Amino acid sequence: MMRFRLDSWWFGVPLLVRGPLINLPVVLATDYPPIQVVCIAMILTTTMVMQMLAWPWKVPLLNVTDCIISFCIVLTVTTSTLYLNKIDPAMYGFASGVSTAMLSGIFGAISIMVCMTVSALIYRSAMGGQKELRMFNLGRVPNSEELSKKVKEMAMMLEKSDTGDIASKLAALSVFDTQKITTCVTLLATEVAPPLEDARSFKFNKRIASSSFDPALKRKPQSLRLTRQKKEAEPAMQQAENVEKDVVHKSEWI
Repeated sequence: MMRFRLDSWWFGVPLLVRGPLINLPVVLATDYPPIQVVCIAMILTTTMVMQMLAWPWKVPLLNVTDCIISFCIVLTVTTSTLYLNKIDPAMYGFASGVSTAMLSGIFGAISIMVCMTVSALIYRSAMGGQKELRMFNLGRVPNSEELSKKVKEMAMMLEKSDTGDIASKLAALSVFDTQKITTCVTLLATEVAPPLEDARSFKFNKRIASSSFDPALKRKPQSLRLTRQKKEAEPAMQQAENVEKDVVHKSEWI
């Protein structure tokens, strides 16, 4: 499970089921090669689409190589149907060329995976983390301090905004942008914001927290009402401390 992203923790199940399903058509349709090819292609295509939608691996480059391998395997299985019957030399050359190209793509993707494995042994860092190589992350990852400042500034700006104004702007967004916002809110509520008793109300997507793997990372949930009361009481407490300091300072002066 640690190989997958926390919002794609379930992807291990399709990977385990894919192997037996691929072998099943060979057993059920032993004397019907076309049925075998169609069933295997359907299974591989379904898992490939699920992988492209979920993007489950923590390392972005690993998701790309997995898609390339799945695509090449599907085309290889489909091209194998050309060899079921006798074909002319021209068609045989075409089928051989496609098969060679797909096998080359698979070999290239596996070579990239081998390089990633070797680099992980030498360059020890969390796979898929911010300190990972830029090539593996398919781009630059912003610094955590810089990102925290931006998040804090954005939270302050949203707090000053009117709820109706925010609602009207959210209503104008497309469904894909809305899904990104809900994913962001779920991530912030799960990993960044302090835990609350009603934190489930901020979770729009099914995502497990990183603290689920380490009990030491779990924090005691805080009541939203108590949190607001503490926030409202902070100015009064600060004023009381200032008054106390002034009294002490005057007594020392006297």
